[in-house]
Amino acid sequence: MQLILRSLHFKLIMSAMLIIAFMMSFSVYVLYMGHAEEQSQKVSTRMQENLSRLLSAGHPASHGFKNFDNTRQDISDPELDTLICRADGQLSWSSLFIPEVIKSKETLCQDLMNYLGELSQDYFFKHYTIKSGESYFIYSLRFQRNHGDGPTTYYVVMFNSDADFRAHTRAYLYWCIRQALLAYSLLGVLLMLACFWSLSSLRTMAHQIDEIREGKREALSHNYERELLPLTESVNQLLENERQQTQRYQHALNDLAHSLKTRLSLIQITTQEFRSGRESHDNIEDQIVIMDQIIQYQLRRAVSGRKRLASKGTEPVPLIEKLLASLSRVYRHKKLQTRFLFDDDVFFAGEQGDLMELMGNLLDNAFKFAISEIKVTVSHHCNRLKIEVEDDGPGVAPDKLQQIFLRGVRADSSSGQGIGLAVATEIVHSYGGQIRVEKSPLGGAHFILIFTD
Repeated sequence: MQLILRSLHFKLIMSAMLIIAFMMSFSVYVLYMGHAEEQSQKVSTRMQENLSRLLSAGHPASHGFKNFDNTRQDISDPELDTLICRADGQLSWSSLFIPEVIKSKETLCQDLMNYLGELSQDYFFKHYTIKSGESYFIYSLRFQRNHGDGPTTYYVVMFNSDADFRAHTRAYLYWCIRQALLAYSLLGVLLMLACFWSLSSLRTMAHQIDEIREGKREALSHNYERELLPLTESVNQLLENERQQTQRYQHALNDLAHSLKTRLSLIQITTQEFRSGRESHDNIEDQIVIMDQIIQYQLRRAVSGRKRLASKGTEPVPLIEKLLASLSRVYRHKKLQTRFLFDDDVFFAGEQGDLMELMGNLLDNAFKFAISEIKVTVSHHCNRLKIEVEDDGPGVAPDKLQQIFLRGVRADSSSGQGIGLAVATEIVHSYGGQIRVEKSPLGGAHFILIFTD
C-alpha cells in the first residue's frame, strides 16, 4: 500500500479518475433531472389538453344549465382521474379510475376546496405524495361560469398516477448510469495510456541518471518538455557543481603537494648541513610555519575554488625577498645570481597566500631552468601592479607559449606534473589580471604579470 501511495503514476490516475467520476455523476444527475422535467411537462401538457376537451364539451347550451352533468364520460382522458368541483365543495362532474380516489369521492371535493380555497392561485401543477406512499401528478384550474343567477366558481382537478413516470425515468437513469460506467471504463484505459506516455520523460530521466551513475554520460539531455527543463537544468547544474568540487579537491591536493615540494627540499638540505646552531633551527622553524600557511591556504581554496577571498592586500617586496632567499638555498649548488628590482609603494591588492603561491611557482621554475642569472622586477604600470620574472635558461618553444599555462603540460621533458604555471594562471585570472611569456633579453623565459586592481 505504501508503494502505491508513493507512486506518481497511481496518484495521477486516481486523482483524474476521481474528478472524472464526480463530473460524470453530476452529468448523469443533470441528464436525469432534465429528462424527469421533460416527462413532467408531457404530463402537464396532456392534462391541459384534457382540460380543453372538457371545457369545450361542457359549454352551456342555449337553454342554460347549472352543472356539467351532460358532459360525456368519454370526453375525458381515460388515464386521468378528473373532478369538477364547485367552490362550495359540491361535486359537479367526475371521471375516476384510481381506487383510492373513488373511495373518497363523496368528501373529495370538500377536502380539495379546504386546500385549494386557501391558495390564491388560479392554476397549479404539482407532484404530490400521499400518506400511503403513492405519488400523483395533480393539476388544478379555477374558472367561473355565469348561469344567469350570478357567477359560479369551479375547480377542475385532475389526478394521474406517476407509476409510468417513475418507471420511465428509472429506466432512463439506469441507461445513463450504464453509459456513464462504460465511458468511465474507456476513459480509465485511455487515461492510463496517457499517463504512461506522459511519464515516459521521467522514465527516460531516471535511465539517464543511472547512466550518469555508471559513468556512461556526464549530464542529462535537453530534449525534455519545457515543464521539466528547470528540473533537468538544476540536476545538470548540481552535477557540474559536484564535478567542479571534486576537481577543486583534486587540484588542491596536487597544488598542495607541489607547494610543499620546495619547502621539504629546503628542510632536507638544512638537516643535511653539518653545522648546527640557531640559524639551522630558525630555518627549519620558518619553513614549518610557511608549510602550515600553505596547508591552510590550500584547504580554503579546496572549498571556495579560485574565487577571490576577502583580503586587505599585502606588500609583495618582503614576500618575494623571502622566497628568493629560500630558493637560493634550495638551488645553491647552481650558484645563481639574482637581481630584484622594485618601485616604492608597490602593493598587491589580494591575499598573501595567493601571492605566495603565484610567485613561488614562477620563481621555482626560474631557479630550475636558469643557468646563471635570474631577474625579478616589481613596478607600477598605468596605476597597476606589474611583476616580471626572467631567467637565462633555454626559454619556451614558440609552439608552447600558450600550452604551458594548461594543467599537465610541461615546457620540457623533465619529470614533473605541469601544475605550477596552471596554478599561477588561475590565480592571475581570478584577480582579472593577465599573464604571458616572452623571450627574455637574458636569453630565457620572460613571464609578465599585470593585475587590473
